[in-house]
Amino acid sequence: MASITIPAIVIRRSDYGDYDRMVTLFSPDMGRVDAIARGCRRPKSPLVNAVEPFTSGEFQLFSLRDRFTLEQCQVSDSYYELRADYDRLCHGVYWLRLLDTSILPDTPMPELFIVTLRALAHLNYGELPPELVTLAFESHLMRLSGLSPRMDACAICQRPIDGDARFDSQLGGAVCLNCLSEAPHISNGARRILMKLPRTQFDKFQLLSQRPEWPEAARLLRSHVNLRLHMDKFAPPLYEETDGR
Repeated sequence: MASITIPAIVIRRSDYGDYDRMVTLFSPDMGRVDAIARGCRRPKSPLVNAVEPFTSGEFQLFSLRDRFTLEQCQVSDSYYELRADYDRLCHGVYWLRLLDTSILPDTPMPELFIVTLRALAHLNYGELPPELVTLAFESHLMRLSGLSPRMDACAICQRPIDGDARFDSQLGGAVCLNCLSEAPHISNGARRILMKLPRTQFDKFQLLSQRPEWPEAARLLRSHVNLRLHMDKFAPPLYEETDGR
């Protein structure tokens, strides 16, 4: 039996037996890690708070024949405040679904791990619309998963685009106005957001709050995410649907 301690975020948990839970962790160096937390549903268990979704910290695991058991956890943050805000909670749960779909065992994703921690901090402690934070999170996750839409050239004729276009989720990006397409229109501002945001330092997404095109970019990127990751039934409402803008 070997013992390891890893930084991780709880992305899913489910009841197992009378007092145990199966926990899915996202580790920067190990990717997806499934472990059993024995006795954590007992009221006095030291693990009772450590196995809740969103919890981040240092998790001590014991490994035996490729099975992990969660023994201890030093909690760094439980992101408690977002649990009291239904709108923000819906966005957070959606992020966990995205991670559960995207990360694999034994596949290090340290950059995505850092992005997730920063996004959770913004969602929990910040005042920006959660839809804007979700746009940034989706954008960076898709890049790190190799699934970003191509926005600098036409998906049909391959010519560079420098202006308004159409956004074709099926083709995986922008289509110039010279090519025949029934895809929805995308303004140049929204196109540039989707082109630059994945390659920009994550925390700088806050600058988009002054850009009127970001809700358009969020709506169109969501169609791309839904098509690639089949997340439509888990996705929270978009900005226009929540405040009427």
